[in-house]
Amino acid sequence: MGIKGLEAVVAKLNKEIKGIEDRSLEGLLLAVAMVRQSMEDTPPLIPIQFGNLRTSWFATPLHYATGPAVICGFAANYAIYVHEMLASMTGNPINWSRPGSGPKFFQSALRRNKDKILQIIRENAKVK
Repeated sequence: MGIKGLEAVVAKLNKEIKGIEDRSLEGLLLAVAMVRQSMEDTPPLIPIQFGNLRTSWFATPLHYATGPAVICGFAANYAIYVHEMLASMTGNPINWSRPGSGPKFFQSALRRNKDKILQIIRENAKVK
């Protein structure tokens, strides 16, 4: 199973982020924090049944010769299935237990916040 459409969104975003000269780890982490908060504030929200998916969010800073990077996502082993769950196994609409929650919560947050993400990273770029 794969996440349909997310790869393209992330690839476009990464291309633009790599073009920001002197991007800082601080800016990347602030942008990731904003995306995480967006999944709590703006539908589709992160679905909650027991809370494990929601609390499995992670952000791991990395340091490469080409500059800093951050890997983020959900560690729950079923996160991809919930993210892509457009209908139940019977084909019926899903009764999400959290009002405003639903599929594509991560992809939607990245797409709707693309400009904000880039702005945060630019504003926190190191100046030589």
